[in-house]
Amino acid sequence: MSTTFFEGASKELRENVFLDSGVLYISEAWRGQAELMSFLSLARKRGVFEMKYLPSSEFQKRFTQQDSDNFKLSELQDYAIRLIRTAYEENASDIHIADYGTYGTIQMRCLGMLRSHAQLPGAKTKQLIAVIYGTLSQQASSSSHTPSIRQDARISRRQYLPEQVHSVRVHTEPLECSQADGNGCFMPLRLLYDRTSAAGSLGSRLSKLGYLPADIDRFHSLTERSGLTIISGPTGHGKSTALKHLMEGQAQEAPEKSFLSIEDPPEYPLANVKQIMVHSGDNTNDPEARSRAYIDAIAGAMRSDPDVLMIGEIRYPDAAVAAIDAALTGHSVWATLHANNALGIILRMQSLLNAAHYAEPLEYLCDHNVMAGLVYQRLVPVLCPSCKVPLGKASEEHRNEVLPSQTYDRLLKAANRMDDIHIRGKGCEHCKHVGFTDQTVAAEVVVTDHILLKHVRAGSIAEAYQYWREALRGRSYVQDAISKMEQGVLDPHMTEIRLGVPLSFEPDPKPAVA
Repeated sequence: MSTTFFEGASKELRENVFLDSGVLYISEAWRGQAELMSFLSLARKRGVFEMKYLPSSEFQKRFTQQDSDNFKLSELQDYAIRLIRTAYEENASDIHIADYGTYGTIQMRCLGMLRSHAQLPGAKTKQLIAVIYGTLSQQASSSSHTPSIRQDARISRRQYLPEQVHSVRVHTEPLECSQADGNGCFMPLRLLYDRTSAAGSLGSRLSKLGYLPADIDRFHSLTERSGLTIISGPTGHGKSTALKHLMEGQAQEAPEKSFLSIEDPPEYPLANVKQIMVHSGDNTNDPEARSRAYIDAIAGAMRSDPDVLMIGEIRYPDAAVAAIDAALTGHSVWATLHANNALGIILRMQSLLNAAHYAEPLEYLCDHNVMAGLVYQRLVPVLCPSCKVPLGKASEEHRNEVLPSQTYDRLLKAANRMDDIHIRGKGCEHCKHVGFTDQTVAAEVVVTDHILLKHVRAGSIAEAYQYWREALRGRSYVQDAISKMEQGVLDPHMTEIRLGVPLSFEPDPKPAVA
């Protein structure tokens, strides 16, 4: 995606189209012109499917209003609230607002894919960012927005949010921009709400997330033992959602146990789980103060008679130490971490413990009573059941449009059967013309034992991986995705994009540290 929606368009075309709330408005005078037809094809690739032609006089009136530099605070506040509501209604996980000086852009991430939503005048973008940070947000790192520095905040007041959205995480980054007076600014907003509608027992929740029966059985075995289970994956791939349902599912099935969580800040309300607050005073933008407060909260939770402890994301070396200490005391501990595959979690933890000056960290990590479970997952869009197309029945033109030849060649080698494989359709009302309706996990779940960890302790990651695949019947996240592709659930090309690796990928036996 280019930095501006209209990049490459002539000045004349720019004055006869504008994007607002995901709708592309076009002056009737340009209907049928060759440059416009080419531009509309590009717009569809950028996630814009709704287009409206307006009579020239009406278009000019709306275009002038859109380009005005005079905005009232109340209007901008209302616009920001509507923007969050629209994102929720579109099932978006994130809103990206970027100020490039003379103009700004708004994008929404839906089903893992960025879609253009609006292009704004520069003045309105700056004011919108300031209003979101300074008026709508709470728990901000300072009282007002400063474009030249990195800042964090959170929107949690109910009058600003749809009922189902728990909160919105706010972050800003200064942008290098030759057109800006000083700095531009990038503001990503993460909407924290559970889009899965998963409920009930642990098994039903995990099934709803997309875990297959064999992996659900592995999770059940992890809930019956002490030790640390870590869920890893990239940002925005459902780690926190999975952790929420793992805790709530366990709490429902074992009401005789005490479940505690420590998060900074809490991402979701957890039913039947006591959520311990982390207090860092006024030092919300001081990493050391936040780390100390987080560790203090974990220590306090350990003195609160827990049976199962969730510690959210392991960000700091001291948090890694605290997680290991909690597991050493015989508790069941659940957490998330950034790593690039399941076995890579151990190397990532080793790196954190080294940073905390832990002597010989593998001696502590490679005990199956301490490091119990290693989970890696990515989210992949699910094909729309109403408009997906069987690969074998797709026209050559459509197949070439949605399935690159290189991906098709890799699919032929990777798939065991091709009969039920489907590809993305042209879109319909059911999927809002995007070809996808939901997301599911592609995952690998490792339940450790002393043999696997013995290989890791000896530095033989290749042997550990082979043992997991053969003796423990493990399956990589790529194999999991291919299995769902063979069931007609996933599109091959989009699966490769979301997995970040080709379908023919075989993991390095020595996982890189994320």
